[in-house]
Amino acid sequence: METTFNKKPALSLSTKKKEIIFDVITFIFIMLFVYTASNKLMTHESFMKVLGRSPLLGPFHVLLSYLIPAVETILSGLLLVNRTKRLGLILSLALMLVFTVYLIYMINSGATLPCMCGGVISLLSWKQHIFFNLGFIVLAIAGLRLHK
Repeated sequence: METTFNKKPALSLSTKKKEIIFDVITFIFIMLFVYTASNKLMTHESFMKVLGRSPLLGPFHVLLSYLIPAVETILSGLLLVNRTKRLGLILSLALMLVFTVYLIYMINSGATLPCMCGGVISLLSWKQHIFFNLGFIVLAIAGLRLHK
């Protein structure tokens, strides 16, 4: 009886398919960041006021009201350029992790501030938003694993 070890695993993907999946993941992040950054800038005064009421971010609300959409826009730019896509996805993962930790803090602090992400995303509860973010965290990790 002879055993062969050169069979491909069932979930093996070609290099081209990995590139396509990676590009789709980065595009999804670009859409998320452009959408949320533009919404924050269009409703800047309101966004800044809500940040000012945050028990954790309040003292830095003016700076953060400009910095957050700027970071989201810069990340979108990094994700658009082939040479910087991986870095952009690493930084996107970091941003999603930081924001998720903030959401967990907000739930545990008992704060009842509205979400300022805009549009459909702002309709999510804090807990639903955590799951939304976890989905993006999983997407970022999957993308990074595909693009070594």
